[in-house]
Amino acid sequence: MGNLGMPELLIIVLVIVIFFGAKKIPELAQGLGKGMKEFRKATREIQDDSEDDAKAPALKGPDGQNVTCFHCSAQVAKDAKYCPSCGTSLELPTCGHCGRVNALGVKFCSECGSKM
Repeated sequence: MGNLGMPELLIIVLVIVIFFGAKKIPELAQGLGKGMKEFRKATREIQDDSEDDAKAPALKGPDGQNVTCFHCSAQVAKDAKYCPSCGTSLELPTCGHCGRVNALGVKFCSECGSKM
């Protein structure tokens, strides 16, 4: 692809006018503008939600750490047994090999390395 000069751009515009018609071009531009506006709005909402989550007060567990669901990262009450958002069990897993209580979401025991 070389550099696009004025003659090439004029040919492209002429092909667009012939293909879509002069009446359709403003409608296409308006649809493109609305689509870009919705995309920017959704991007701002996602950024605002992530900032709100960062500012939200975290629930404290018995050991003083944040209590969150390891599966969906939702904030949960410290005495909850199941996550209210996704239903995942919040009971601490115990290794069947050595009996050590491990953190939620781990796949291997932190003491002996056995698969949980």
